[in-house]
Amino acid sequence: MKEAVVDNSTKVTIRDVPIPKPAAGQVLIQIVVSGTNPKDWKLPKWFQKDGESKNTGDDIAGYVAAVGEGVVGFRKGDRVAAFHEMQSDHGSFAEYGIAWDYSTFHLPEKTSFEGK
Repeated sequence: MKEAVVDNSTKVTIRDVPIPKPAAGQVLIQIVVSGTNPKDWKLPKWFQKDGESKNTGDDIAGYVAAVGEGVVGFRKGDRVAAFHEMQSDHGSFAEYGIAWDYSTFHLPEKTSFEGK
């Protein structure tokens, strides 16, 4: 899959990486929409070391692709939105991302990914 990573100068690089696998209590989401906030470019400047690049996206909307052990209430194909754990791997600037089940919620069918 493609993933965008940001370094501490805020330079963005696109790289090819494997699709992550959800751990226990996590949801793998095929991302349709990724939100961007000021913290997504401020945190790399403040906290990342020179040469370090991270996928800093945390706001996700898309479809459940897989669930980790112990996850209930979500199944493949569900329309969801979630908040990715900040400063952890597999953020929302990618084709697939990981979120904890407790920070994931279902989207009503009438809610569009386009915000209309």
